[in-house]
Amino acid sequence: MLVLRAARLFDGREMVDRPTVLLDGATVVAIGVDGPDDADVVDLGDMTLLPGLVDCHQHLCFDGQGTLEEQVADVDDAGLAARARESARRALLGGVTTLRDLGDRGFVTLPLRGQPGLPTILAAGPPITVDGGHCWYLGGACAGDDAGLRVAVAERAERGCDAVKVMVSGGYLTPTVPMWVSQFSLAQLRLVVEEAHRRGLPVAAHCHGVPAISDAIDAGVDAIEHCTFFTSNGRCEPPPDLLDRLAASPVTISSTLGRLPDEPLPPIVEANLPALTESRRRLHELGATIVVGTDAGIDTAKPHDVLPHALADLVAFGMSPVDALRAMTSRAAGVLGLADRKGRLAAGFDADVIAVDGDPLADPAALTRIVAVWHAGTRVGEPGEGK
Repeated sequence: MLVLRAARLFDGREMVDRPTVLLDGATVVAIGVDGPDDADVVDLGDMTLLPGLVDCHQHLCFDGQGTLEEQVADVDDAGLAARARESARRALLGGVTTLRDLGDRGFVTLPLRGQPGLPTILAAGPPITVDGGHCWYLGGACAGDDAGLRVAVAERAERGCDAVKVMVSGGYLTPTVPMWVSQFSLAQLRLVVEEAHRRGLPVAAHCHGVPAISDAIDAGVDAIEHCTFFTSNGRCEPPPDLLDRLAASPVTISSTLGRLPDEPLPPIVEANLPALTESRRRLHELGATIVVGTDAGIDTAKPHDVLPHALADLVAFGMSPVDALRAMTSRAAGVLGLADRKGRLAAGFDADVIAVDGDPLADPAALTRIVAVWHAGTRVGEPGEGK
């Protein structure tokens, strides 16, 4: 058995009085106990122990160099699989012990699931889009009629994907369809949701435009990715009634947060950051379920270990530090259907633990100072490996 001890411990829900974690192999046995006399003890001193972080939206195939299309255009599937492995390893060393990949090419991330030395990975395969639509170069374009959409969902189920990703709107990183324009009708989106749910798969809906967000709510998707409320004038302008509807719905908002300091985002995003922050603040005030999907991999501001930087973003739009940590651990695990295994330090949960230098409740930047990572009870690498 292994005892981890530090000055502070966040268990995925709250800070606890006795900051020790007892591990037996890949499982947490107890919190706040010293363990048997023959247990190995790791005393981390003035550190904070937390559950491994959960990123709800990554792209392991992207490396941030050039446009999204350029990043995959001249790389074969074997090369993309190797890149995805490197990306996943970097995520794990950065404290991300669980992630969901919401867009690869050729389903190359699926074989990475369960491999030693990598985080727990959920994979959606290529996102469903229209011919020439957002991320068409990942191979997920379909005819867009009912038959084509049924085939697309069925293929993902048959290949063993963990979710269905659908590009409801365009995106700012694919020039063919503006981000505020919807690519599918409400009826088509309902069909995707019905077919996915019938097969036990959740639906993650990429939505930038206001009409896309409205349709996603009505169609009953499980999560809205990005949720930026863009209109045809290129600005984030959420209608108040849509904010109310979204917050009252069971739909999770996977906010695109976290970036390296001093790294610019695309100009349209930078120009709208105040409005985006205000929309997230209002949704939080209304009681919406918000987690973090970093979109890691899309550009240099978002490497695959960027999630710890999102804590400051959550606090900036009004979450308490404790609630913000929940959004990156226990709440995120629940959104991914892993509430019984991930996101908490409690008896019976997976032994995914990170140690950070300092107190992230007092200093959000402390979460970026990863000192040690255990995944399934095994300490992995050293911080900085693979960067």
